[in-house]
Amino acid sequence: MRNPFKAVIVDDEPPARRLLTELLSEHRQTIHISGEADNGSAAITLINEAQPDVVFLDIQLPDMLGFDVLKQLNYQPFVIFTTAYDEYAIKAFDALSVDYLLKPLKEDRIARSINKLQHFAGGNGANPVWNNIESLFNGFRPQKDIKTLSIKKGTKFTLVQLSDIVYFEAYDKYTYVHTQNGQKLFCDHMLAVLEEKLSVDFMRVQKSYIVNKQKVVEIHKYSNNRYTLVLNNQDFTRIVTGPSYFGIVKEAFAV
Repeated sequence: MRNPFKAVIVDDEPPARRLLTELLSEHRQTIHISGEADNGSAAITLINEAQPDVVFLDIQLPDMLGFDVLKQLNYQPFVIFTTAYDEYAIKAFDALSVDYLLKPLKEDRIARSINKLQHFAGGNGANPVWNNIESLFNGFRPQKDIKTLSIKKGTKFTLVQLSDIVYFEAYDKYTYVHTQNGQKLFCDHMLAVLEEKLSVDFMRVQKSYIVNKQKVVEIHKYSNNRYTLVLNNQDFTRIVTGPSYFGIVKEAFAV
């Protein structure tokens, strides 16, 4: 009998990490959790240092997609994706990864994933996701020629013109869309995903905001390599840019 698989859990939500840890504890003879990470950057460092056998990887992380994490690893662990979103690429996950776990996690699905992991490890040791990571990575990223964004309202989706959106705001683990006419709409995409989905008119200016460059009417210098952007919505919203985005903002607006 082989030693337990050394595992790392990557998920930005503590309750999700606790639940997965609890469910995996029922399989302690097969899985040993050696570490956790709550964002992509920390995950890259942890995985490269710990070199686990398997990574339970959330798709949408605060600072990047799970695919970004995979592309920056210096070796190839087995991958079991975890995600709350089944409308994107579940079929691709099923074909290219060891398995996917659709949240909320279930005990029987954990057991099936472990069985699949043992099957792959008992074969030639190759994880199929690595043979297809570039196509999977690129296929997940939408083309940036979209004109509308779908906003879910109950059981229906409303299409909002990108030209009507002034900025996106991440607040308390939720993302909100602020429109030209003052609407504040809930969006089920994280900013890291929106950065890849949106057209070039939109840019990240700090960790909590993406703005429509066409809606910026004034730029003021702020302290410590930051600017204040004034937007042309009803409230003339003012957003202070993050220091790490100073060069990007400076180049985008030629200030």
